[in-house]
Amino acid sequence: MKKLTIIIPVYNEAATINELLHRVDAITLDKGIKKQIIIVNDFSKDNSKDEIKKFISETKNKEGIVFIDHKNNIGKGGSIKSALQKANGDYTVIQDADLELNPNEINNLLQPVLDNKADVVYGSRFINNKKQKKESILNRIANVFLTGFGNLIFGVKLTDMQTCYKLIPTSVFKSLLLIENRFAFDPEVTAKLAKNKKLRWKEVAISYNPRTKDEGKKIRWKDGFRALYSIIKYGIFK
Repeated sequence: MKKLTIIIPVYNEAATINELLHRVDAITLDKGIKKQIIIVNDFSKDNSKDEIKKFISETKNKEGIVFIDHKNNIGKGGSIKSALQKANGDYTVIQDADLELNPNEINNLLQPVLDNKADVVYGSRFINNKKQKKESILNRIANVFLTGFGNLIFGVKLTDMQTCYKLIPTSVFKSLLLIENRFAFDPEVTAKLAKNKKLRWKEVAISYNPRTKDEGKKIRWKDGFRALYSIIKYGIFK
């Protein structure tokens, strides 16, 4: 692996995006792997775009930055699809624009690939991780249920299907015919990756600092129903 593409979808994350981008920019990847950082502003209504532009003006790694500015809000899945068109790394990983996950742990996801033990790596928030104080019990129950149901339908063994951290070979990622534009993207991409029986899967534990709805948490109960529909649609009927 010579280059890693890091996709960062952004929607109304003015409070965290500048710090997050500087933290991603500062990562030194193992084995001298280079970074391509693709930032997608999904028609934010706050100052996210200004904060992104401020970061771009400050970074010395301007050649490694791609900025996509949507003229309409299309969702996290739609933002990832936009970014994939520009991705040129050997592998691609998704990074949320908040600070719930630690970008330094991207190296932990890379290790199974560098050791030739996996092709697809998911970062799990729930391996050896008890419920956090600010974490909604309903969100955790929904995650456990959706992941378990997805495992049954897709024939995989995951503990956190809805995780942001998905490390996927870029050529494989681009070959998937992805349809979902919002949070149902996660079960869809998992279902379509699972159909390729040649891929070796691995999960690694990641740290998790959950935020509340008041702090900007965007996923809602209706997204859980769409995710359930997505599991059935792409796991059984497609």
